[in-house]
Amino acid sequence: MACLLILNVGACHAQDNITANNTQTDYQSENLYAAAGDAQTPVTTGNVITAAKTVKDYAEKNNAIPSTVQVGSQNVTKEQFTYLMAQAILNINRDGKTTTTISPVTVSQAPNSTGKATGTLKKSNYITLASSVANFIKTNGRLPNYATTVIGKINPESIAYTMSRILAFYNDNKRLPNYVTVKNIQPTNSGSSSTTQGDTSNSGLTQYLVATANCQVNDPSIQALASQLTKGLASTWDKAKAIFNWVRDNIDYNFYYNTRYGAVGTLKYRTANCCDHAHLVVALARAAGLPARYVHGICTFSSGTYGHVWAELYVDGKWYSADATSSRNSLGVINSWNTATATILGTYASLPF
Repeated sequence: MACLLILNVGACHAQDNITANNTQTDYQSENLYAAAGDAQTPVTTGNVITAAKTVKDYAEKNNAIPSTVQVGSQNVTKEQFTYLMAQAILNINRDGKTTTTISPVTVSQAPNSTGKATGTLKKSNYITLASSVANFIKTNGRLPNYATTVIGKINPESIAYTMSRILAFYNDNKRLPNYVTVKNIQPTNSGSSSTTQGDTSNSGLTQYLVATANCQVNDPSIQALASQLTKGLASTWDKAKAIFNWVRDNIDYNFYYNTRYGAVGTLKYRTANCCDHAHLVVALARAAGLPARYVHGICTFSSGTYGHVWAELYVDGKWYSADATSSRNSLGVINSWNTATATILGTYASLPF
């Protein structure tokens, strides 16, 4: 039971990082994970420039890159936005046109992000960096762990911030800067494993307790059902299990792409794909005071390999898988697809599609 198909899957390269001095672009295969029927459409270079200003301001206030970014009329992940910014810089450098379109691709997180380099990159250096990052993503389907440049290794968060500064400069001055100063932004740890403790501080969990896009935690129907399902239950585990079991047993699976109904609509119509199943699980859990988040991955089912979304619930210091799309699954246990071979593309407080 999956909601997003993988298209154009090539041989996966084992490369872990990039060297910005390497300008080779003749790759034999690409590993692009794209959602069939995905609502994400091409954006203009101008859309990316406008969004980059927002990202720059956010990064300078929070010392982090936002997990999702609105580009034009759609949301993309920060990993996707790094790719879009790299392509936008290359487009501007090539012809100066802001109307040139860029197609978003699905980009997974860097598995072992590292690099603390700071300093100044000349225009030729950052153009090479943008080209290398874009080519790495197109080849590997994920962010690099770091980029090696003339000033040393730069981590993905710092790469994104640097690119946002370049595009913000272009927005204000209608030209690319002669140089850019790289500042170190350490990557945030959002976690990807169903049993990884991750950030368990109060501040780290707050984002997993509030209403987000299509997760209407404060809606009366969500609040009422969450209260009904958890009434009289003392333990966090029992509350999480009651919510998971209800969604699994009362919402029929229906194949379509991305979000269609959201949590409230799913509760109303009692039918959903994987995205909307996750929306309802997450909304009910958060309404009951249980931290909950979304996971997006590439999963192998008996029928084939697909993009898939499921929820995770935080119980007693650990994250537990909550894939309510199949009666074969239970809280913390997935039997409907092969967890040993799954590729995690992202973990989110707010699902961006």
